[in-house]
Amino acid sequence: MAEILHLGASSLTGKSVNALVEDAFGKAEFPLALRLTNHTPRHLVFPDVRAELKPNFSVPDNAVEVTFKDHAQLTRFASDVDSLSELNQWGDAMSMNMLDDGQPDEAVAKIPAAGKSQKKAAAELKPPADKATDDAANTDKK
Repeated sequence: MAEILHLGASSLTGKSVNALVEDAFGKAEFPLALRLTNHTPRHLVFPDVRAELKPNFSVPDNAVEVTFKDHAQLTRFASDVDSLSELNQWGDAMSMNMLDDGQPDEAVAKIPAAGKSQKKAAAELKPPADKATDDAANTDKK
């Protein structure tokens, strides 16, 4: 398993990011905790994994720890990095390396099951049905 995986434009590196991710993390157990480091001069945001990385000149804010819930999410992320790299011609856009044992902290990893008390709490958070919840509902229909 690779210690550090560098992702960039496939056309510049000559390597498919999906193949690189499969080689490096194909046999890893998920959820998988990785440190992402931005090597680009741009601010990058990846909503799917809730990662926001500052440019490479903003050390240490250009690195963030992310937990990927499954292999599909990791592959989608790598494809997103590849697409951005192709558009901007970045040969080395991002590096990914596994944290300690590759497993997230216990506090992050524990996702409570949806029980009766959680369903009740979720119901209490919803706004009343007669109140408008967005701007589209506030428009007058004529």
